[in-house]
Amino acid sequence: MVESVEIIAVTPQALHDWWPQVTDDLDECRSHDKEETWLEDIYCTLRMGNAFLYVGLKSGQYAGMMVVTRQQDQWQPRRHWLHVWYLNARGGPDVIAKGMDFLEGLARQQGDEMITFRADRVAFERWGKRFGFKVGELELRREINYG
Repeated sequence: MVESVEIIAVTPQALHDWWPQVTDDLDECRSHDKEETWLEDIYCTLRMGNAFLYVGLKSGQYAGMMVVTRQQDQWQPRRHWLHVWYLNARGGPDVIAKGMDFLEGLARQQGDEMITFRADRVAFERWGKRFGFKVGELELRREINYG
């Protein structure tokens, strides 16, 4: 039997109903990415409509989530893209593949020119290549030591 995978949009009004299911995944993403963002910050951003939550279901069961934002170039306002802020899939490669197809469809529907991810997680680079993602920018950093 082939298990069906679907991606559903969670409206700000329905966020409260889905929150208990997505918080573990969001927390895992925050930990891996070493972000200082609080879960409350993410909730507020979603609730205010400044980011969008999509949930993956595999045969009707929760299989992961993604939080996306729409970005605009500050110097070229006509340039905009879809940015994946958080992503975690529990349901296997077919859930990731369905999510990538969904993101591309969403980006096309909005007229976005690209989809971006930003993470310290090597897993993003590893599986992203399978879906046509490549490193787009090189960021050089030098930490300031105050000790």
